[in-house]
Amino acid sequence: MDADDRKLFRESLRKALSKADPKGWHAVISDFGWHELLTDDPEAAVSILLDLQGTLLPHSSIIDDVALSATGVREWSRGGESLVRVVYPPMGRLEPASTAAVTSEGQATVTLAGMVSIDDRAADKLLVPAWIDDDLVIVLVDVSSPSEAVILSPVAIDPDSGWSRIAGSATGEVAARGEAATNLAQGITAAAQRALAHELSALGSAMLALTVDHVSSRSQFGHQLGSFQAVKHGLADTRVWQECAELAAAAAWEDPEIEASLLAKSLSGRFFRSAAENCQQYLGGMGFTWEHPFRGLLRRGLILEQLVGTTHAVYTHLGATLKTGAMPTLAQL
Repeated sequence: MDADDRKLFRESLRKALSKADPKGWHAVISDFGWHELLTDDPEAAVSILLDLQGTLLPHSSIIDDVALSATGVREWSRGGESLVRVVYPPMGRLEPASTAAVTSEGQATVTLAGMVSIDDRAADKLLVPAWIDDDLVIVLVDVSSPSEAVILSPVAIDPDSGWSRIAGSATGEVAARGEAATNLAQGITAAAQRALAHELSALGSAMLALTVDHVSSRSQFGHQLGSFQAVKHGLADTRVWQECAELAAAAAWEDPEIEASLLAKSLSGRFFRSAAENCQQYLGGMGFTWEHPFRGLLRRGLILEQLVGTTHAVYTHLGATLKTGAMPTLAQL
C-alpha cells in the first residue's frame, strides 16, 4: 500500500468509524474489508486502525483479531466461523498466570487468571496459554455455553474499554505443547505488543495535542501559558518520548524478534506516562473534569499500559535478556 492509498484508506475508515456506534466497530471494519487488509498488509492494517482506536475510544478492542491473525491458524482467525478470544496475562504481568492439569489424553483442566477483550460478538472458545509445572501449553476452552465457573469482571477504571478480568476454571483441549506452544505464545505476545504500541502512541499524541492547544490559547499573569519555560520543557520532554515511541513502533514491523515488539510497547508506555503526567499538570483543573476529553484518554491508557506487561515489567525483562547476552541486534532508533 503506497502513501496515497494509505492516506485514503485511513481517512475513509476514520469517517466510517466516527459515525459508528462505539459498541459496533466490528461490523463496520468487517464491512470495510479491514480483515482482508490485515491478511495482505498487517503493518498498514494495524497501524491505521489502532491509531484510530486510540483516538476515538470505541467500547471494544481489536487486539484479539490482530493476535489471532498472527498465529496463522485459519480457524482461530476472527474472520472465520469460529470466534476465539485470547486470555492475556493479568494486568501488569508479562507472563501467563493460568495453570493447567492434564485430565486425560489431549484434555486439561485450566485455572483461569488473566485479561480478555469482550465485545458484542459471541465467542465459541478461549485460547489459554497456561503452565503445567514449568511447561507452557496452549489450551482451547469451549465457552459456547455460559458457565458459572468462568467469572468476568470489567476493569472498573474504564468499563467501556471492553477489557475484563477473567477467573475460574474450565476444561479444554490441549492445542499445543513444548516448543510449538512457546512459539504460538510468543507470536501472540509480539502481535499484541505491536498493536498496543500503536494504540498507546495514539492516546499520548491526542493528549499532547489537547495540551498544546490549551497552553497556546490560555494566559496567566499576562503571558500565554505556553511561553513559560517549565511548560516548554515539560512538553518538549513528552515530544521526545513521542518520537521514540513512533520510531520503535515502526521498527517493530521490520524485526522478527519479540524483543523489538517489547521495546515498542515499553517506549509507547513511557510516552503515555510522560503525556499523562505533564499534560494533566498543564491542563490544570480542566483536565480533571468529566466533560474534558483528556479524562477518557487517560483512563483508557492506564489500562493499556498495563496489558501484556507494564513498561517497568518489560524494561526488567529486556534488561535481564541483555544481561544474559541473549539480546538480538535491534533496529537503530
